[in-house]
Amino acid sequence: IFYQPLFADPRRLWQACGMQPVSVPSSVQLLDDADAVLFTLADGSRHVARLIPSARARKLRLRLSPGRGLLLTVPAGMPARALPALLFSFLPWLERHLPACPAPAPPVVPESLLLPLRGTALRVVAAGPLAEGRRQSPSCAEPPLLLRSGGKRLLALVRDAELRLYAAAAPEDAALLLRHWCRHQAARLLPPHLRQLALQEGLTVARVSIRDQRRRWGSCSARDGGSICLNWRAVLLPLPLLDHLCWHELCHLRHMDHSPAYRQTLARVSPDWKLQERRLTAFWRDLPAWARPRPVPAPKEAAGKAALQARDSPV
Repeated sequence: IFYQPLFADPRRLWQACGMQPVSVPSSVQLLDDADAVLFTLADGSRHVARLIPSARARKLRLRLSPGRGLLLTVPAGMPARALPALLFSFLPWLERHLPACPAPAPPVVPESLLLPLRGTALRVVAAGPLAEGRRQSPSCAEPPLLLRSGGKRLLALVRDAELRLYAAAAPEDAALLLRHWCRHQAARLLPPHLRQLALQEGLTVARVSIRDQRRRWGSCSARDGGSICLNWRAVLLPLPLLDHLCWHELCHLRHMDHSPAYRQTLARVSPDWKLQERRLTAFWRDLPAWARPRPVPAPKEAAGKAALQARDSPV
C-alpha cells in the first residue's frame, strides 16, 4: 500500500475548498541533483538543507550546524521524491530558529599552510594585484595557478617559501584560490603516494583520480582493473592518517565490502586501523572553514553562477 498525502501542497488545499490563494510559495523543493532540499520561508528567504543518508536512522531529523548549515538526516531506503511531502512539518521550526541564527562567518585563510607530502610549510600572503603576480611568475620554480571565477582572475604562485595570492583581496576569493591550489597539489602528490604503497603489497591500480567529494575521503571501484578516487582534502592529512586512508581504499581492491575478511586484510597493513578511522572522522569534522565542502547553491543561483576555470601557467 502506497500512501501519499492528498494536501501535501497547500495550494491543493485552497483549490479543494473552492478558494484562490493570495500567494503561496513553493515551500519545500527537492533540488535537481537530489542531494539537497530547498526550504522557502514566509519572508521569502531560501535555505538549503544537505541530505545525509543513514542506515541507523528511523525518522527524518533536521539540525542546524554552525559550520555546515542545515543538515537533514534521511533513513536509508527512503525515496528522495517523497521528501517534499514529508518536510512541511519542519517549516514552523525553521521559522522560529533561522532568524536567530547568526550568519556564517567568512572563511579565514590561514597564515601558513603545511601539506605533509610537500614537507615544508608555506606562509600564505595576499600579495597584491594580478599584474604584479604576472611579473613574478617567470622566476618561480613551480607553475603558477591562474583561476577564472566569473569576471575575476586570481593567481597563486610559490616563491621564497610563500604561497602568494594575487587579486584575492576578499576573504572569499582568497579561500577559493587556496582551495583550487590545494586541489592541484593533491592531483600532483596523492596518486604517486598511493601507487607507491600499492607496490608494497603487489597491488595494481589502473586509475587514481582526485575529486571534490562532499561526504567521504575516498572510494574504490573494481571496474577497469581497479580505480581509486581520493578527496583533494586528503593532501591536508598527517602522513600516518594519509597512509591509513590509502590502505583503506587499496584493501578494497581485494574485498569490495567491509566484511571480516576485509578488516583482517586492513589490520595487517594498518594495525591501529580502528583508531585511525576515528581520527579520520574527527579530522573531517574539524576541517577549517576554507576547506569545508561548500553549501549547495539554490537553483537560480546555481544557474546564474559562472563556471570556474583553473589552469597552470603560462599566465
